[in-house]
Amino acid sequence: MLHYLWIYVCFFFGIFIEGELVFLSAVIAASHDYLNIWLVIGVAIVATVSSDLIYFNLGKNRTEKLINKPKWKTKIELVNKKLEKHRTLFLISYRFLYGLRIATPLVLGTQNIKQLTFLKYSIISTLIWATLFTLLGLAFGELIINYLMRFQRIEFYIIGSLLLIAVVFLIFRFIKRKTVV
Repeated sequence: MLHYLWIYVCFFFGIFIEGELVFLSAVIAASHDYLNIWLVIGVAIVATVSSDLIYFNLGKNRTEKLINKPKWKTKIELVNKKLEKHRTLFLISYRFLYGLRIATPLVLGTQNIKQLTFLKYSIISTLIWATLFTLLGLAFGELIINYLMRFQRIEFYIIGSLLLIAVVFLIFRFIKRKTVV
């Protein structure tokens, strides 16, 4: 039973750090009865909202440091533009924007947004995200597993070919060095 609990703990931290790929993998595992789908969804929601709140509070507490870094200035400007145009839509949909999943809560923490307001939108966004990725994992899980099984049959040949190419490359590089010197 304890090893079963560790799977969900690792899954929590995987979702906290990475997100979609870990969640999709867990949904596929749940669709094959390796995990409980309801626990997977619950852990994903808690992990995602927790990470949002932590990044939001980091943004609130580290406002000066973030604003002064050039790397964050462009992200702050992008988030500000999107907030000005479509505030509610952006607060619900930022999770689906590539490269902004972690940056947005950090930047939103620097804004004049109350934590309760942010939490409300984070929960709504997370519920939409979890529903969408659960449906995707259940719908395409079998297709992905079949693809991986097919890949497993040929991975020996792929790895062998890559090793052969690497050896040939190293031999040519060695010969070229000997002739130049």
